[in-house]
Amino acid sequence: MNADSSDIHRLLDEAFVGVTMTPELHDLKEELRSNLAARSAELQAKGKDAATAARTAVTELDIPQLIAGFETEPSSATPGGVAAELARLNRVRPKPGFVILVIVLSLLTVVVAMALVVVSWHDLGDGLSGEDLLVAAFGLLVAALVDVSLRQETAQHFRMPNRRAIGYGLAAGSLAAGIAVGFVYIWHLASVGLLATGVVLVLAAVIAFVALGVTQTNRLKPWALAQNRQYEVDDRFSQDPVAAARFGIYTVIIWVLAITAFIVLSITVGFVWSWLALVGGFVVFFLVLARMLFSPTK
Repeated sequence: MNADSSDIHRLLDEAFVGVTMTPELHDLKEELRSNLAARSAELQAKGKDAATAARTAVTELDIPQLIAGFETEPSSATPGGVAAELARLNRVRPKPGFVILVIVLSLLTVVVAMALVVVSWHDLGDGLSGEDLLVAAFGLLVAALVDVSLRQETAQHFRMPNRRAIGYGLAAGSLAAGIAVGFVYIWHLASVGLLATGVVLVLAAVIAFVALGVTQTNRLKPWALAQNRQYEVDDRFSQDPVAAARFGIYTVIIWVLAITAFIVLSITVGFVWSWLALVGGFVVFFLVLARMLFSPTK
């Protein structure tokens, strides 16, 4: 047992001296023990020694107030209340530059989307060239917005590595551009080549999201990870990474077949019936998700 753990156990025991233990208070004490260890580890990472980090973590949490809440009004001192207190202590204030950038990107995205609707509605521009530029701008703005957001540290998550943030941004931008291309195709009933472009963009986005999802590593901070373990849901994906990877492969297969059927039906029988292939893809996707997500009851 290291010095840090010893200090936490000693200080926690001192905080509960004279308290009549109940099952609820025992659960609170054990939850506080893991959360204090996580907070102490964060403080040590910032340069504090183990003993000082343990004392600081205990002081920050105001344990007597939490105990009093359980003794006087249990409904207000539930483990959820402890989680809220921990979130407050670990709050990360957004940087002003990030806030301004997100606001600007969001406004530009909305403006471009509205411009695309207006240009398509009034049939402005030379052919589809105007819509092409707006679709590209829309996709790039969505990609930038997602990329910038994922690079920011939050109260619960560390910032995402640059390469993965760019990957998620490109996937989101591809999906947004594909949806926009689909809108332009439906509005103008343009060539099948335009539809194929939209389908390729959406399919590329789905594959990218699946690949990024199944290779995603933990970004939760220690205190949030410890908190999540207190409320772990017994779902199959959290317990069986192989099943999660298998579901990702199934997802790609389902959507490749659905989108292929959509293209074939659009060419042969027209859009009036081809959209049913996408509906079928959604139905099969959620049926597979429901079947695989939860572990079978023994």
